Amino acid sequence: MKTKKYSIKNILLFFSLAIGFQSCQNDLDIYSENAISPEQITESNIQFFLNGLYRTSTPIRDDYFYNDIRGGNYTWTALSGNNSKFGVLITGNGLDDRNAFSSSYWQYCYKNIYNANNIIEAAEKTNNTTIIAEAKYIRAYMYYNLVTIFGGVPLITTNTTANLPRVSAKEIWDQITNDLDYSISNAKVLSETSNDRVSIQASKALKARVLLALNQKTEAANLATEVINESGLKLDSDYGRIFQATKSSSEILFAFANLTTESNTRLSQLFWPYGTQWAGSYFVQPSEYVVNELYETNDKRKEINVKNITNSDGTYNTIISKYTDVQPIIVSRLTEMYFIAAEGYGLGTGLSYLNDVRTTRNLPTYSAIDISSEDAFLNLVLLERRKELYSEGFLFYDLVRTNKAINLPNISQTEQYVLPIPGSQVILSDGMLTQNPGY
Repeated sequence: MKTKKYSIKNILLFFSLAIGFQSCQNDLDIYSENAISPEQITESNIQFFLNGLYRTSTPIRDDYFYNDIRGGNYTWTALSGNNSKFGVLITGNGLDDRNAFSSSYWQYCYKNIYNANNIIEAAEKTNNTTIIAEAKYIRAYMYYNLVTIFGGVPLITTNTTANLPRVSAKEIWDQITNDLDYSISNAKVLSETSNDRVSIQASKALKARVLLALNQKTEAANLATEVINESGLKLDSDYGRIFQATKSSSEILFAFANLTTESNTRLSQLFWPYGTQWAGSYFVQPSEYVVNELYETNDKRKEINVKNITNSDGTYNTIISKYTDVQPIIVSRLTEMYFIAAEGYGLGTGLSYLNDVRTTRNLPTYSAIDISSEDAFLNLVLLERRKELYSEGFLFYDLVRTNKAINLPNISQTEQYVLPIPGSQVILSDGMLTQNPGY
């Protein structure tokens, strides 16, 4: 199979022009919303272009689950096999610079960074700070994906067709923080907008996640508690509703709208077998650990996340059942903030936040006297995160940032905490891009 190759320069030009061209072929009405160039954006139509940025930034189905796939939540099925793009991540065998996840994430992120940059540049001319705040959040989200997957990458805040070198991971984290600080200062509060638009609270939630990744735990916890206290949201006692009737949930801070008339991404297609109600590809299934060990008795979350589907011949498939029909795709929800507060504050103050989640799930709470150390408490928090945030794109990076990924069977050295830069990008960068060590 031939692999299409694009340099950073080619990605920027291709996506700014070709997306609009392809959209034009399919639906002339959405051409101007997708094909962003600085000359097209004016004060009167900038909201239209921003809507297009939200649409194209909606996560790609398989990529959304990268951290679950690589972190041990899934295994392959007979339909995909251990040599598929999923099997390679799960086993670690044959993972190189041709892997599909590297290429897909690279193109998705830089396409949307490019478009966000154009919107920011246009909005700055009229000092439209709210629109700048929304576009900077999306740019920060894209760079968060890039830095957690690849480490240092090219930093583009003003568009160019030149090939650019990688900068350090620290410079990328600094840019993410700067963009989120702007969004926190200039976006609307959540109560004045909807949870499918960027708000101050959504920006604080993503920054709290970033601070936790940077091991600034107290700062992360403080910001998470701000979100808990000022968002007006509450933990949703109906776990299934969060994913199967997302608009009705009480705890969504930010989710891409994912309308059926627009992006129409059905996450369940990856998990459900063909011929079932939510017919799909059934390319991954729950790992044995998830099926047999992860959840304690009477934890209702397992019933939502894992299910046996009986076939006509009496056999059955064990599937990931968390997602069904097309729903908004969640970026941040309130429960994550409770976990950040728990981990950030540690056993003394953090235990109450962890127990709040368990109480909401009708599970026994923990007592401080039964937890032997801060390390033991961290392990409890990480375990509860894995149960609650199963199939929401967290696990592998949770293990990376706590340096526990080295214990995974598909990781033999810490250099494998990141993916290789797409080989096509390295080749076409004229020597500007360097590959990650170990690949």
